[in-house]
Formats: sequence, structure tokens, C-alpha cells
Amino acid sequence: MAQDDNEPPRVRGPPPGATAPPDHVKKPQIYEIFPGSNPQDQAGPTEGQKSPSQPTITEGIRSIKPDDILNVHKIPCARQGLMTGIGAGAVVGMGRYIIGGRVPRAANWAFGAFFIGSIIQWEYCRAQRANEKAAMARVVEVIDRKQAEKKARDAEAARLKQEAEEKSRQEAATKKSWYKFW
Repeated sequence: MAQDDNEPPRVRGPPPGATAPPDHVKKPQIYEIFPGSNPQDQAGPTEGQKSPSQPTITEGIRSIKPDDILNVHKIPCARQGLMTGIGAGAVVGMGRYIIGGRVPRAANWAFGAFFIGSIIQWEYCRAQRANEKAAMARVVEVIDRKQAEKKARDAEAARLKQEAEEKSRQEAATKKSWYKFW
């Protein structure tokens, strides 16, 4: 049966000697980096599926558990940042009030100082922790290298000692004694 000229030829598979592509090439994995960036989602919801909705502020507030607030002190740098912010806010707010500002304006300055002081101290503490972590990694690397060098030296010393003992045994075995008992 002849093919029509309007139809493209059918592909029968890979050429002789070629291997089939692996499964991950047949079914490529699509990673969704941003919401809605998946091309399969852009086609719209299928039957029985709801369209994804944007999260609301109330959903965000509902996601905060009481345990999250009770364990803020366990977050690295949170305590230091909050204490610095509280101190900065108190000093700036009192200073602004003593200079002659009204209470609401002094409170605004205090909150601003608290917010900025907390963020600056938080970032400074995080940078210090990152530097300390990198320094500790370098120290661990140096200690591991020195331990490996020490093990290599000890192994070399043990090998040389064993070779010396073996050599002395061989010399003792080859050396004839000048006396004979029987």
C-alpha cells in the first residue's frame, strides 16, 4: 500500500545500532520555580481540579502556630537582635521625648529605631556566624590534614622499623656463629 504524498513518513524507531534514550529524557522533569511557571499548569485546570488561588493574609496569619512565637528565642541571632532593637528603641524614643517631641512622634521614632536596630544586629550576627562557620570548617580541614600526615608518618616509621627488624633477622640468620656446640 503506498503512502499519500500529503502524509509525513512514519518514524519506525531509532536507526540501527542506536540505543533508546533513558527514561528521564522520554519524560522530562519540569521544576516549578515560580507559581504558574509550569507550562502544564498554564493550560488551565482540568475536570475535577480547582484552580490554584493566591494565599491571603488571613491564611498566612492562620499558619502561625503558638509554638512559633514561644520558640523565637531558639532561633540563632533572634535574641541578640531583639535585645539590641529594644535598647535602641528605648534610647531613641526617650531621647526624642526628652528633646521635646510629642509622645506619638517619640513612639514612632522608638519603633523605627527598634526595627532598624533589630535588623542591623540580626544581619551582623548572621554574618559573624557565617564567618565563624567558615573558620571552623578551615580548622577542621587543617586538623584532618595534620592527623592524616601524622598517620602517614607513623605508618612510615612502623614500616621502616619492621624493615630494620627483618634485615637484622636476615643478617643474624646468614651470619654463622664462630663456635659450634656439637
